[in-house]
Amino acid sequence: MSNEKNPVTDETVTVEMSGPSGNAWAVMGNVVAALKRAGKASLKDEYTKRAMSGDYENLLKVSGEYVRIKRV
Repeated sequence: MSNEKNPVTDETVTVEMSGPSGNAWAVMGNVVAALKRAGKASLKDEYTKRAMSGDYENLLKVSGEYVRIKRV
């Protein structure tokens, strides 16, 4: 069992690692949309700043703190 904390929302974002949904901008857009659906739109700026503060792996790690990431 992982020691990772549960994400802020129960929303799931699917990321096609080799497809267009794996693009960093697409991932962030999908996470922001999921935050809005979950009534957590106030977290958008915090999420975006943190997600853009590193490389792609950082983006996925930070995104996983806000939504469930399903890699396909």
